[in-house]
Amino acid sequence: MVFSFFKKKEGDGKPEPQTSGPVTAPRAPAAAPAPARAATAAAPAVTAAKPDVPTVSPAKSPAPAAASKPVAAEPSSYNLQELTIEVEDGSTNLTEAEEEAVVLYANGQTAAAATSLRAAIPGITGQRRIETWSMLFELYQQLGKHADFDDLALLYVVEFESTPPLWRELAANTAAAAAADAAAIGTAGYISLPAQLNGDNTSREVDKLVTTCKSGTPVRLDMSKVSGIDSMAAAELLFGWQSVRKLGSVVQVIGADSMIKLLGSKIEPGRVAPAEAPYWLLLLETTQASGNQDAFENIAIDYAVTYEVSPPSWDGSLVFTAPAKGAPASSKAAAAPPTPSTHSPDRLLLSGALLQGAAAQLKGIREFADRQSRPVLDFREVTRVDFETAGQLLNLAMELVQKGVVVRLAGANPLVAGMLRLMGIGDLVEISGN
Repeated sequence: MVFSFFKKKEGDGKPEPQTSGPVTAPRAPAAAPAPARAATAAAPAVTAAKPDVPTVSPAKSPAPAAASKPVAAEPSSYNLQELTIEVEDGSTNLTEAEEEAVVLYANGQTAAAATSLRAAIPGITGQRRIETWSMLFELYQQLGKHADFDDLALLYVVEFESTPPLWRELAANTAAAAAADAAAIGTAGYISLPAQLNGDNTSREVDKLVTTCKSGTPVRLDMSKVSGIDSMAAAELLFGWQSVRKLGSVVQVIGADSMIKLLGSKIEPGRVAPAEAPYWLLLLETTQASGNQDAFENIAIDYAVTYEVSPPSWDGSLVFTAPAKGAPASSKAAAAPPTPSTHSPDRLLLSGALLQGAAAQLKGIREFADRQSRPVLDFREVTRVDFETAGQLLNLAMELVQKGVVVRLAGANPLVAGMLRLMGIGDLVEISGN
């Protein structure tokens, strides 16, 4: 994004200097989609207010001072009229394809992540985007696809004109755990909602959700990528949830915290707006699915007071519960308690897949950090980190930063490192290769 400090003021009659970057016309707002179906709560179209864009008025040029003789410009002088400011969004440093692969991998969809990332390779050929290639090599490695790894290595030589990564033999227990995890996850339906939800695309996702539930397949609904939602989309998701409930199915929600935060920003207690009703009701459903009864009841009271209706009731049967013992094993069994390194007293070794909050591992990290001012968390043996655990790691990182503890996270594979950066952990701690 390029901004010029020297924008022409309206009506001053002076020509506007050229900027060094291209000028992009603002996008016209997309037309509001027609309602796909009637929802329980009325959801009239909402016209988004045009956001206020701050402008910076150029400083008035001082009157030129009289000089007895002209002064020649130095060769190193800058032409102020050509100066620009480039602002780069470096929050995650992930491309869209990398972000999708990281999310799929975090949810145990290793094969899907590899397929998605492989399809992105032709589009980045010539860009020398090492991160994409490293992630795909790691995915092929974990899937045991030696032939695909070698094929990618040949393409890598052409792209980077250097030696490609070498195939490494995984330990038998690591390979078995990965295979078991893939088998367990493969039996569940996985639906990932897009970043921007509107009435049309949400209707398609809801149809997939209902169809999957009708087949009797367990459903995992991933909301983690959603960053925008309109009233019609909220109404569509409500319709889907009610349909699933009638089928007697319980949906496992992924990324509920981010969706709850997004929906909370759309409403205000005491403000009676019919278009906000779907946001309220979807917020209640999502909070209930997350299992947070206290938060649900607080929101229910605010909703009841705002719209002068009876508050919705908590239904514990709608909360997803993990499979009981005897269910297919997954790679989370490979997670082990962290252990301090015998060679480096400031290094803590972690291993296995850190899933479902990884309470024991995070407790070990916290206790270790209390004894070290500059702890190093060794992630070389960590196979996977899911969203829930990444969120807990983010909270812990903020806690340690407030205490003045300088943390370095070393050796994470490209997919795990990508997840940590996606969650913002890389803004708080150093993530290094070793």
